[in-house]
Amino acid sequence: MKVGSTRSIRLPARLSSPIVVLVLIAPLLGGCNGFSGPSLGWMSPSWLMKPPEAADEGTGIKPPHERMAELRALAKTGPPTSPDQQQRVARELAEEFRGEEDPLIRAQIVWALAKFETDEAAAVLREATEDSSADVRIAACRAWGDRAGPEAIQLLGQRISGDTNADVRLAAARGLGETGDRSAATPLGVALEDADPALQYRAVLSLRKITGKRFGNDVNRWRQYVNGETPTTSQPMSIAQRLRGLF
Repeated sequence: MKVGSTRSIRLPARLSSPIVVLVLIAPLLGGCNGFSGPSLGWMSPSWLMKPPEAADEGTGIKPPHERMAELRALAKTGPPTSPDQQQRVARELAEEFRGEEDPLIRAQIVWALAKFETDEAAAVLREATEDSSADVRIAACRAWGDRAGPEAIQLLGQRISGDTNADVRLAAARGLGETGDRSAATPLGVALEDADPALQYRAVLSLRKITGKRFGNDVNRWRQYVNGETPTTSQPMSIAQRLRGLF
C-alpha cells in the first residue's frame, strides 16, 4: 500500500473484536515514549482462540455428559466380578453421590449401583429413597425393584404411603411388581386405596405380575383379594348412582 493512502485494512472476522485488537496493538503501544502497557500475557491470541472445552484439560474434571455416559455403561455391564474391585468402585461411587450437586448424575449413580452387592451400595440406595430430587427417588425405586428382597418391599412401600410426588409413587408401585414377591401385595393394597387412578392402575398391573391372578381392571376385586376376601364381580352402577357420585 502506498504511503499516505487512506485505504482501510480489513481484519479477519475472528481478529476484529476489541479485545483481540487490543492484544495485537499492545506491543506497539508499549514501544511508544511515555507508555508502559500492562502485562497482557493471559489475553494472548492463543488463549483467546482456544476451544471452550480445552479449559478443563488437565484438571481431571469430566464434562457432565461424559460422566453420564460412563455411568450408563457401568449400569449396563454390571459391577466388577472381583469382590475387592466391587468394594472399591462402590466406595468411590458412594463418595461421588454424596458430593454431587447435579441430581441427574446422582440418579445415574444410583442406577449404576443397583446390582452392587456391597454394604456401601445398599447405604447409598437407602439414602436415595429420601433424596431431595424426585428424579433420584425414582431411580432408587427402580434400583430396589431390581434388587428385590424384604428391604426392597419395605422401602418401596414407604414411598407409596409417604412420598408427595405422584411419579415417585408410580415408580414405587412398579418396582414392587418387579420384585416378583407376593408379599408386595400388602403395600400395593395401599396404592389401591389412593385417589389417583393412575396409581391404582399401576398397582393392578403389579399385582397381576406378582400373583398371576386375573381380575381385570376392577379395583374393588383386587382390594378384596389383597384383604384376603373372595373377589366378587362388582355390580354395575346405575346412571342415577353415577350421577349422585358426581355431587
